[in-house]
Formats: sequence, structure tokens, C-alpha cells
Amino acid sequence: MAQAEQTKNDSPLHQYENFVEIEKEKTLALINAWEENEKAKAQTKAYKELCSIETWENNVKTSLELDLKKMEENLEVEKDEYSKIFKKKIPEIEKIAEAKREKIEKQKEQKSINLKKMSEKLSATPNAYPPKTKTCGCL
Repeated sequence: MAQAEQTKNDSPLHQYENFVEIEKEKTLALINAWEENEKAKAQTKAYKELCSIETWENNVKTSLELDLKKMEENLEVEKDEYSKIFKKKIPEIEKIAEAKREKIEKQKEQKSINLKKMSEKLSATPNAYPPKTKTCGCL
């Protein structure tokens, strides 16, 4: 019986089947290796692209932050310049306001003097009060 099995195993048909089976296994192994290799390539490519996107994002953010900082510095400089301009204008405004106050004071004093003169005039002539002023243009 052992001889019959060995003859069966040694028969060309059996050897061919073994060869076909081995070739099939080799082909499947090669296909699996190719598939794993392609997956690894795809993962590497995706990783590189993701890294590239992340680098781009970081560069754009940094650029924007620098632009914002520069704008803030420019605004600070402009603020300082306007502050100096306004501080220079304050004494001018105070001077103008003081001149207007003095003008009003002089007008008030002049009005007071005129009223005092009129009062003295009215006091000197008893029939002069009330002063003759036209209240209506037709009389």
C-alpha cells in the first residue's frame, strides 16, 4: 500500500497538480505582496500630502499673524501721532475758549455799565419811566 501511495504521489498528474498548486500559492503570495506594497505607497503618499497641507497651513497662519502684528504696530504708531496732534491742539482750544470767555465778560460788563447809566438817567427824571420804546411798528 505504501508503494501504491508513492506511485500515486510520483505520478505525473499528481506532480502537475502539486506544481499548479505551488504556482497558485506563489501567485497569491505575489498578489498579496503587491497589494501590501501598493497600500504602503498610498499611505506614504497620503502622509506626505497631509504633511504638505499642514506645512502650508502653518506658513499661512504665521504669515497672517505677522501681518496682524505689523498692522497693530502701525496702528499704535498712528495712535501716538494722533495723540501728539491732539495734545498740541488742546492749548489752542483752551486759548480760543479763554478769548471767548473774555469777550463774553466784556459784553456783560458793557451791558452792566449801559444798564447802570440808563438806571441813573431814569432816576434823575421821574417821568421818564417806563422808557419810551415802540412795541408795535404801527404806533
